Amino acid sequence: MLGIGALCAPQFAVLTFATVFLHDFGRLGLAGISAAMVALQVGAMVMRVWSGRHTDRHGNRRAYLRGSVCVAAGSFALLAAATAGSPHVPLAAIVAILVFAGICVSAWHGVAYTELATLAGANHAGTALGMANTIVYLGLFATPLAIPPLLAVSSWSVVWLAAALIAGATYPLFAR
Repeated sequence: MLGIGALCAPQFAVLTFATVFLHDFGRLGLAGISAAMVALQVGAMVMRVWSGRHTDRHGNRRAYLRGSVCVAAGSFALLAAATAGSPHVPLAAIVAILVFAGICVSAWHGVAYTELATLAGANHAGTALGMANTIVYLGLFATPLAIPPLLAVSSWSVVWLAAALIAGATYPLFAR
């Protein structure tokens, strides 16, 4: 449950601040920001369905979740590095990495909730899912409150690095 809630924090960072990042850091206008966010959201929707089907067919939800953590953490670390080296990294590459990171950190939800319900069993699935959603919504509340002060004393690179570290920290929270 804690892993689900914590892994949502980087996702909420993207959902709540990617548009600000694209405007302030990338100097994109409404059309560019909208295109990036549509690509991110459509990609996330497709990957959620693909992820569920893939793990249903292969019976590998736990391994998939651990892999998702690694890919999400890695993609946010790459985004942090790209923004730190921004004078040498094309803006299109930074936008593409942001979209990729957003898709990666959004693709695992259905799989995680299914595995949680399976682990909890039929008699406790509702309670387990309710507890997980409570933790998720704590993250939804805390993440947008944490980013402005972090950004005020640092940079977008640090914000995305924090997202990478939080994602990576969830690895041991997903069962083997």
